[in-house]
Amino acid sequence: MNQNLQTLLTNLLLGAFVIALLSYADWESWFESDSIAESEEAQPDLIAFAVEQIQFNKKGEKHFLLKAEQIQQFLDNDRNLIIEPDLLLYREQQPAWKTTAREGSSDAQGDNIHLRGGVQIQQQGRDNGAILETDTLTLSATTSHAFTDDKVVVRQTGILIEAEGLEADLNENKITLKSRVTSIYEPAKS
Repeated sequence: MNQNLQTLLTNLLLGAFVIALLSYADWESWFESDSIAESEEAQPDLIAFAVEQIQFNKKGEKHFLLKAEQIQQFLDNDRNLIIEPDLLLYREQQPAWKTTAREGSSDAQGDNIHLRGGVQIQQQGRDNGAILETDTLTLSATTSHAFTDDKVVVRQTGILIEAEGLEADLNENKITLKSRVTSIYEPAKS
């Protein structure tokens, strides 16, 4: 065998051996999940699955019903992470507004829930109920108030409204759009 060819083959085998050794040493990091927390503090203290929590007002009437795929509680940070929250607010014992999102967070008492990702609020109990969509929303389940500074789309039969920011009193069905409001009205066709 030619000396140059033998040197080339030896270098290729040595290179392959070094690559295999480095790959083996780093093997576990290739298959680690990104969701695994790096420190003990990042781990939740409590995880509840298929959560259904109902709260009543002082008169003993239903106030809200929270359903979630999962709730993770972090005691040291006084924080809850809510996966796929579905919150139904009641008025006079009847469903009034249903709010869903991909995730949310709150303090341990749950006074304000900060919703993120595909937030949708649907008016309940009406044939032509409003549907509000935004990226983020802070909702007070105890007072039934909501607000955001993000873009908001409001849909109702024949009406499409876009705005920047929203404040809502869901008890009174009062919605205030903050700025850059545009509206399209399409009357029903006969």
